[in-house]
Amino acid sequence: MTTSIGADAPAATASTPVAGHPALPLKRPGLFAVTLILTAAAIYFAFLTPSIVSLSIRIFGVDPTGKALGLSTVILIGALISVVMLPLFGSLSDRTRGRFGRRRPWLVGGSLTVLAGAIVVGTASNVAIVATGWALSQLGFSAVIAAFLALVPDFIPEHLRARTSAGIGVVTGLVVLGGIAFASANVANPVTMMVAPAAVAVLFVLGLSMVIAKADVIPADAASPPRYSVREFAGSFFINPLHHPSFAWNWISRLLFGIAMVGLQTYSTYFLTDVTGLSLQDATARYTFVTLITTPIGFVFTVAAGFLSDKMNRRKIFVVGAAVIAAAGILIAALLQSADGFLVAYIVFSIGLAFYLTVDVAIAASVVPDSAQTAKAMAVYQVSTTAPAIVVPLLGVLVLTSAAAYVPFFCILGAIALLSAVTILFVKVR
Repeated sequence: MTTSIGADAPAATASTPVAGHPALPLKRPGLFAVTLILTAAAIYFAFLTPSIVSLSIRIFGVDPTGKALGLSTVILIGALISVVMLPLFGSLSDRTRGRFGRRRPWLVGGSLTVLAGAIVVGTASNVAIVATGWALSQLGFSAVIAAFLALVPDFIPEHLRARTSAGIGVVTGLVVLGGIAFASANVANPVTMMVAPAAVAVLFVLGLSMVIAKADVIPADAASPPRYSVREFAGSFFINPLHHPSFAWNWISRLLFGIAMVGLQTYSTYFLTDVTGLSLQDATARYTFVTLITTPIGFVFTVAAGFLSDKMNRRKIFVVGAAVIAAAGILIAALLQSADGFLVAYIVFSIGLAFYLTVDVAIAASVVPDSAQTAKAMAVYQVSTTAPAIVVPLLGVLVLTSAAAYVPFFCILGAIALLSAVTILFVKVR
């Protein structure tokens, strides 16, 4: 293997044999699709709940005066780990052989590591211990996500990917709502707040692993991958943008949109406390209310995006429009700076978010350069969704020096979202 994925080969489908991974039919594809979507919900329940609200509550509890710096530091450390480990775990998953399959060991082992990290965070007495636990959780998430995302090009046909993404988007919206409500109800119970979502993820990952058991195993007569060399290790982190420009432009677009999205979501709780004057308890309750309103709106646009994108066989137009709408929502929050204004802003933002995340995964699966290394490619793509957690805390530390700084901060995020709309135009898909 080379350090970059090969020529512009088509992405794998559920019925297309690929090098090193002959097509293995799932005995119950309907059960797989349902289990995949439900497991996505469980994984994101364990990941998004801390990212959006639980970590900010936890750090507020151990260091209320230094909460902004503490949250930025913890998120930055976790993001650095993910950026390094995601491509590595993806490449290793592609090369894993044995009776347990090539995805299942990383799914199960990663989810158990997430649970261990959640226990550390839930019992922490200072920011340093929170950072240690979150770093452990991020290590586990990297393994889980690297293997999980590869299941889409492994087993989902091209013409069903946007609808599958829509299904994942719908349950993820429920997870965000449920996660915020769950965290808000357990502010005084940090162990439950952190550990319960991770435990749920472990249970669903185990169920998914059982469903794909035989289909995930590489046949004994399949060609063995080359020896894992230093060059191959370095190649885990790189897909040549000159050889595969569509993959690169989609990666850049997702990175930019992710910065805008993570920036708004990460600092929403502190926006409501510092700018609107709400207490932490009232701010989390308000955030729950906002999510309760925006979640069904997101459902409608998620389903619509998945259906229309597959039906029209068009991807880019949805992503461009979504990024523009999301940018408008962020700018509304910057201008109004009130609890009611935040509701309006988040409604607009949620519409753009639903369209973008539904269709972008379908684009990512379509521009995988080599179907023999889907986990590597999807893991490199996933770095674009994780790297914002490095950029946003640094931007937050530089800009958010006072409550008044939310205006320039959100304006920057809005401009970045608009740039993501521009860069997706260079991707060579319809």
